[in-house]
Amino acid sequence: MTNMTTDTAIVGVRFVEAGRISYCSPAALRLGTGDYVVVRTDRGERLGWVVLAADQVLATVFDGPIRVVDRLASEADVLAYRDQQARAAEDMTRVQAIATQRDARIRIASLMYDLDARHADITFVSRDQDEAEWLRRDAARLLNANVQLEQVGDRDRAKSLGGLGQCGRALCCSSWQVEFPAISIKMAKDQGLAPNPSKISGVCGRLLCCLSFEIDAYREILGTLPKVGKRISTPVGRARVISINAIAETVRMRMDDTNEIVEMPAAALRAQYGTAVRPVDLEEQFEEALHAQDRDRKDNLLAVLEPVSIPTAPRRTEGRPDRPRPARDDAEAPARPPRTRGRTAPRGERAAPDASSTARPGRPGVAGRRPARPGAAAGDAAGAPRADSAARSPRPPRPATADESPRPDSEGDPERRRRRRGRRGGRGRGDGEGGAPAGGTPATE
Repeated sequence: MTNMTTDTAIVGVRFVEAGRISYCSPAALRLGTGDYVVVRTDRGERLGWVVLAADQVLATVFDGPIRVVDRLASEADVLAYRDQQARAAEDMTRVQAIATQRDARIRIASLMYDLDARHADITFVSRDQDEAEWLRRDAARLLNANVQLEQVGDRDRAKSLGGLGQCGRALCCSSWQVEFPAISIKMAKDQGLAPNPSKISGVCGRLLCCLSFEIDAYREILGTLPKVGKRISTPVGRARVISINAIAETVRMRMDDTNEIVEMPAAALRAQYGTAVRPVDLEEQFEEALHAQDRDRKDNLLAVLEPVSIPTAPRRTEGRPDRPRPARDDAEAPARPPRTRGRTAPRGERAAPDASSTARPGRPGVAGRRPARPGAAAGDAAGAPRADSAARSPRPPRPATADESPRPDSEGDPERRRRRRGRRGGRGRGDGEGGAPAGGTPATE
């Protein structure tokens, strides 16, 4: 392996049609594409033709030694090359007969002579790894030349023999294809071909090489579409994908409910796939729980309450006409006194009742009150106000009328008023129960 750059003039020469390119130095010759040249090799002189000019070869690593172009091919060299090709076709049949006598499984693939017919290169196909040294000796004795053997595969044999493919044209490997691509049965399935060996195999008995030519375009088209046999969910129901025509870019589906076959453009399905059209597996795995929850809610729903706006009619009193109320300013409205529970006025502000309203019938002079307790203070007997009511302004006493008798002096006693309030409320405010003094029962007159 030699590393050459574009500074050195290099041309590409091919010795076999659709064969490998040999890079050679043109020396002092100015060669162009299509020129026939003679190159001297270690196995004699070979005639070839230039397929890459010096300005078409890029800097790269060339495989093998760099040979030198000996001369431009003359007419005699071209005639000698044609004669050697015709001789090689006849001798290959004779070599095949010798090989069949020894091993019927051996097939001769090619036979090639140099311009002087002193060297012969033979390729053969065998099921086993066989050196076939016996074949080399017998072929050298038959051809009277220095024979070199090489074991190849079925594709190389088809490439050397040539022929027509299923498309009706010359085999790609023998017309323009230099290397054989890797082919798998998955390529045929991706292109919608049935795995029938008679339809997807070439003359070599292997898978067609053309299966690899358009596989990238097929995979680009099919990559965004559901696979054949998959079930999908559409807005009109579930369906199963029957076939996909990648050339026409159409998809055929069979509906589950109506068993109808529907054909849809691949572009339309691709635009809806994932939104309106989804795989059934995705729907069953992620959305089935949500659908079941919605169904349970609908089954358990009794009613739906919706707010209704009803205008409120004005209140009307039966038998009375509506009278408009005069507008009243809040500032001019009189302030209402706060309502109290259990009494109408605060303590100490109530007017003392007179003797006529509180006297019990049949007991004159008692006036319905108990006398002051023995230890009462003089200020209390005289009617002095309490300490807690000194700060408050007492309510003025009600003036006596003509029918009322004058109150006794003891009615102004605060202690009596306190005990009287205790009897009204159920419990007295004095030291004892019911307003009685703690020392004992009150004295009566």
